[in-house]
Amino acid sequence: MKKFHKVTILGILLGFGGFLFGCEGFYRQVPQEEQTIDPEAQAREAAEIEARLSRCRQYFEEGQLDKVRAVIVEILQRSPDQPEALYYWEKLNTDLYATVYPGHTLSGIAAYYYDDAEKWTILAGANGIRSPNTLSPYQRLRVPWLPACGEDKNEAGRLGSLMFGSPRPTKIVLHPVQEGDSLEVLAKQHYGDKSLRFFLADYNRIAGPQSLKSGSSLRIPVFPERKEDTTKKDRETLRRANLALKNKEYEKACRYFSSVPRSSPYRKEARSAMGRCKAEGASHYDRLGDEALQNSEPKTACRYWKTALRLDPGRREVEKKLDEAEDLVKALGLLPTLP
Repeated sequence: MKKFHKVTILGILLGFGGFLFGCEGFYRQVPQEEQTIDPEAQAREAAEIEARLSRCRQYFEEGQLDKVRAVIVEILQRSPDQPEALYYWEKLNTDLYATVYPGHTLSGIAAYYYDDAEKWTILAGANGIRSPNTLSPYQRLRVPWLPACGEDKNEAGRLGSLMFGSPRPTKIVLHPVQEGDSLEVLAKQHYGDKSLRFFLADYNRIAGPQSLKSGSSLRIPVFPERKEDTTKKDRETLRRANLALKNKEYEKACRYFSSVPRSSPYRKEARSAMGRCKAEGASHYDRLGDEALQNSEPKTACRYWKTALRLDPGRREVEKKLDEAEDLVKALGLLPTLP
């Protein structure tokens, strides 16, 4: 009897195992639904992302960084791993800094970082500057990143030839920051000028020049020793030119800007500033001429319009007004003098 029970139980177990095996085989035979990829949908998605990236590049060119950020957020929401969008996002959140040293201008800084002096408005907007003529010596600026900045543009490159006599440093020294270290002392030690503490802060992207964290490392660019400062005179000329421009002495400013020699490292900045000086000065004297004519002073109007044309020749509308005013002056000269 016991033997019968053992055989029965063993048969039941074997039968149940066969049933399970058969079920497994059945399920293996049923094809599972595969996830299909729609090539057309993928192509549409890629085209939409590329269209947004193209819009991003256009906004960069126009300096509309708020719109750039908004478009990049849209792209990353659709495609979190999109490499170009991730690159832009990282760079936009990287703070660059620059300092306005005596004789330096927003347009000069923009010409270096953005390859376009006219993009000084981006610097002005990022730093709450209403007029480029209101800069203060050693004023620190935040430099918004644009694709033109590249990977190799920094304050060492911008100031190398202007202040150190060499376009690039010969080496970079890593200085372990210790308790009591200050940028002022390090600048005096390495460059002989404590005001270049701002340079060290900008180069190391330190927001507050007075804040150094003990235990961190500071990168100190080392430049070759200067034999002679041949740019001191040009730097002073540029400073006087910018001062004259600030005081709306446009003809005087243009004379200073044009006197900076071609061989000077300040030449590019001077030419860019002179272009802005001529345009601003011509518009200024054009307005004065209009006001003088409204006040029935045609001779004074002629004088202002001639000055505008000296600064910026070829302004057709000013030439036309000058011709009409000169004709009026001649006509008034023919009128008999009343007793």
